[in-house]
Amino acid sequence: MKSFFVFLVCLVLFNKNNFVSSNDEASSIENRLDAIQSAMNLMFVEASEQIEALTNEIRALKQSLDHLGWYSEEVKHSVASIQDNNELLLRNLTILTYRSDEIIANQQYCANHEALKNLFFELTPKCGSFNSTPKPPEMIYNSCLDAPYRSGVYQLMLNVSSWQYKAFCDVNEFGAGWTIIQRRLDGSVDFNRSWAEYRNGFGDVSGEYWLGLETLHQLTTRRQHELLIIMENFNGSTSYARYGGIVIDSETQRYKIFFNASGTGSAFDSLYAYRNEIFITPDVSSGSYLNCAKQLACGFWHYDCSGPSSRNNLNGVYGTNGTKDGIWWYNSFSGYQQYNPLKGVKMMIRPKLN
Repeated sequence: MKSFFVFLVCLVLFNKNNFVSSNDEASSIENRLDAIQSAMNLMFVEASEQIEALTNEIRALKQSLDHLGWYSEEVKHSVASIQDNNELLLRNLTILTYRSDEIIANQQYCANHEALKNLFFELTPKCGSFNSTPKPPEMIYNSCLDAPYRSGVYQLMLNVSSWQYKAFCDVNEFGAGWTIIQRRLDGSVDFNRSWAEYRNGFGDVSGEYWLGLETLHQLTTRRQHELLIIMENFNGSTSYARYGGIVIDSETQRYKIFFNASGTGSAFDSLYAYRNEIFITPDVSSGSYLNCAKQLACGFWHYDCSGPSSRNNLNGVYGTNGTKDGIWWYNSFSGYQQYNPLKGVKMMIRPKLN
């Protein structure tokens, strides 16, 4: 572009040296220069527009490449999930085959009614008891969504990492597929526990228990989960709070908790204020509120214990006293409850369905 401009100027100067004999010729040269300048300006504008168009095309191509990379990762995860599901199906098929063989063997064993009549006292215990028969392997499911459509304890396995755990799968008015991560029923389990116990989990999955922070981390970081909390007071009234997205960070990050939005439901919200807080226990505390776990007698994502407003103590001491270290949820049951005690609590998560 620059060389072309120099050529035009030289051409004009050449014409000027040879044809400067009159004012008309000088005026003609000036007009030519103006025309050349206008042409150059037009060329610069067109070049700028072309550069801008190319820049936009490059940006669009980069975005397309980014999207392709994201879709590629999703396809990889889907393939891995399908492979894991196939392995799980093969395992369960083996278990079903084992049980079918056992049923056939028992049917053959008890088929001879005449022999049973002659050896009644000998054979009755054998037909009525399976103490001598090895216990078949327990069925394993990817999550409570895959478990039978009834509440109960199931063996589960996170298919991406083969992380196995046992939990209570709950079917309630909000549907099936809920994995209970914390449950308070009767005070049979003490929740004033150490860091190691909260990390690994404790209690009885058929009753009161805490699933474990490491299991929560494994579940919520590999797939989006929602959180549901159902509470009951000593008058028999129930209330709930629901959160559309929850993530628990790793142990190196002290199992920090994240929410994508505040909660909804009849209990209003007394948990969103804990977002981005680390988990603390009476034996492992840090940050601005070192003594909260001791004052509230439990481990949780405590960030303040000066008062009950917008807070809760779902892992507190079971009872009806209504003290600060008890089990309470500030905004439950359509009004400020202060430290009014709760009779029952179920905290549960479920993979997001959409």
